[in-house]
Amino acid sequence: MARYAFAAAALVALAACGGGGGSDAESAKPEAPRPVCSVSLYGDSILWGGYANGGSVVMRLEEPPAAALKRLRPKYDVTDYSLNGDSATVRLPAFLNDNPPGRIVVLQYGVNDTGMAPSANAYAESLRSMVQRVKALGKTPVITGLSRSVIPKRDLFDDTARRVAYEESVVFADWSAAEWHPDTDMDVVGGAHPKQAYSLRLVERIALALDKVAPECSQ
Repeated sequence: MARYAFAAAALVALAACGGGGGSDAESAKPEAPRPVCSVSLYGDSILWGGYANGGSVVMRLEEPPAAALKRLRPKYDVTDYSLNGDSATVRLPAFLNDNPPGRIVVLQYGVNDTGMAPSANAYAESLRSMVQRVKALGKTPVITGLSRSVIPKRDLFDDTARRVAYEESVVFADWSAAEWHPDTDMDVVGGAHPKQAYSLRLVERIALALDKVAPECSQ
């Protein structure tokens, strides 16, 4: 009986010490890895936030798209490679050698391509080559489509961008879906360059597209 009494006493002592279930370090759950929230922006003056103020002097919006995107999605590291006057047609040769740091790469081209690309199909192939370069780097492309404007062939080239996104299974930000006011000069300067309010609505479309790609970075 003494032996069984000793065993019972030992079990009580173990229970008092936590039942022998292991140390706190062993029971603690490892922290979840921090999400990778980074985006590189490639595009023309619309993504750069530029416009001509009644002449040849190029101005920039008080809150350019890159800054607005950072404000809307503060988890993101935003790298801005957009340039005034850029196009998929012009940028493609250099882009094929680029290795942007972002996990996600936004491609906003088409407005200047309406005048530079030999055709909508030529623009499509330039944009497609950029998309495929991003994929080859193990990154995720996003295509914006074209902002609203009075530029001839705007709708044709926007439809072309949408088609490339569909064929390449790429998230399409659909800038056509952003509200704009075609009957006034409320939203654009010179018929093409967004003013601040319209620019922000376009950036909101990018933010929603990023949320589809990386929901863990949305808050």
